[in-house]
Amino acid sequence: MNVTAKIVVNLTDKGRLKVISTVCLNDEFLITGVRIVDCEKGLGVFMPSRRTKAEEYRDICFPITPQLHKTIKETVLEAYQNQPAQAEEAD
Repeated sequence: MNVTAKIVVNLTDKGRLKVISTVCLNDEFLITGVRIVDCEKGLGVFMPSRRTKAEEYRDICFPITPQLHKTIKETVLEAYQNQPAQAEEAD
């Protein structure tokens, strides 16, 4: 599967949330709101989620196979690491 990622919002200097990105699968399916967060164990990649009535967060979409999960994570982290130094920040 061809997986590409693009950083759409750079928040590196604003706390634990570092960026928000989009991920495209096979140039056919776009996932928006994929986040990179600075966690205790390093940078984590999180799929889009929403809060339920019980105040829990549930992923809206997620990879089924461990291989696709790994590919998405690696692709998003690579896009984060290779972004231009002067990427535009959100207000």
